[in-house]
Amino acid sequence: MTGNSRINIAGWYDPIFEGMLGSLRAMAARVVPPRAGMKVLDIGCGTGAQLSIYQDGMCQVFGIDLSYPMLQVAKSKLGDQAVISMGDALNLPYTDGQFDLVVSSLFIHQLNPDLRPVMLQEAARVIKPGGQIMIIDFHNQDEDGRSFLGKLTYAFIRGIEFFAGWEHFSNSRNFLSRGGLPRLAQDLGLMIRKTFLAGNGNLGIYLLRLE
Repeated sequence: MTGNSRINIAGWYDPIFEGMLGSLRAMAARVVPPRAGMKVLDIGCGTGAQLSIYQDGMCQVFGIDLSYPMLQVAKSKLGDQAVISMGDALNLPYTDGQFDLVVSSLFIHQLNPDLRPVMLQEAARVIKPGGQIMIIDFHNQDEDGRSFLGKLTYAFIRGIEFFAGWEHFSNSRNFLSRGGLPRLAQDLGLMIRKTFLAGNGNLGIYLLRLE
């Protein structure tokens, strides 16, 4: 959730959601482990939960989001050493080739279809040569291929998305119906190097690297 959809939930977002997302964030940090001095940008950083893992690993952390209340929580959590900014994921206020890692968690599915490529192109613009993009988002899975637990998890996710608002829910469904992140990356000429599944197959951690 980003922008206005986050304004009223900043104070209780972590107590409600981070209990469920903590293991996913830890898994993502194992996919791309922190290294001292590594520059990490989180697009749609929210309360800074993912960045806190990298900050603990002695990385230089940057976060950007449109929600002022969420950013205030992130600043309180991460302190003055983190560079936390209000800004637009479609027009990142950073120079080309600035970051070793750009990460974005459960963000891109919320965007309107025509804005998703812009966000990924901006992420690609600001990574260093040899840097990586890590997208954590919903994984498109064939209904017949889901396990029983997978179906329960999918129903739970759909419920959360529905209560986030109709536009959010519609964008989420559109994201999956279009093939999710793999199809989007393919259309942009970005190669997914590795994919790790979580959430009983409903969530993916996608690692992209530019050629």
